[in-house]
Amino acid sequence: MPHPYVHNCCRTLLLTLALLAMAHASDAATLPRLEADSLGGTHVVLPTDAAGKPLILLLAFTPESQDEVRAWSSKLLADHTGDTAAVYVVAVADRTAHFMRKRVEKIVAGSAVGSDDEKRSRVLITFDGTGWRDLVPPGDKKTAGVVVCDASGSIVYAKREPLTAANLAQVEQAAK
Repeated sequence: MPHPYVHNCCRTLLLTLALLAMAHASDAATLPRLEADSLGGTHVVLPTDAAGKPLILLLAFTPESQDEVRAWSSKLLADHTGDTAAVYVVAVADRTAHFMRKRVEKIVAGSAVGSDDEKRSRVLITFDGTGWRDLVPPGDKKTAGVVVCDASGSIVYAKREPLTAANLAQVEQAAK
């Protein structure tokens, strides 16, 4: 039988750990200030430019993830998710050689979906991965990153995953 002092210390430690875990679980991470330029040349600052709406970020980290981002974007557009949430497609091209940057812009513009106005304002390119690469866990080069923030900028969903009906339903639910 343990000494009563040891027993009380263990109980106190377990209670403290449980309270810390509960506090941590209730604290959602907040989207850091992220900046990129739209295809139309506008400098976008997130989450500020989401104007207090839920925010969905579709992140392409490699040219190979372009098809997956296009699939996500097309499906969200078809489901009218952009009516209630700000949806941005972001090409994170920080590992691109400087002389290839114009080519990256052309590739991104050619793979974007939506109206011309949506492409100019909601498709972003950044050559600085600071902050962007930390939003989702690492994954294979074909998989898109998907981040959803509520209207206050708290991250409620952040994964690197392919488009499936189940994943789409989770993202759309998180963006409500």
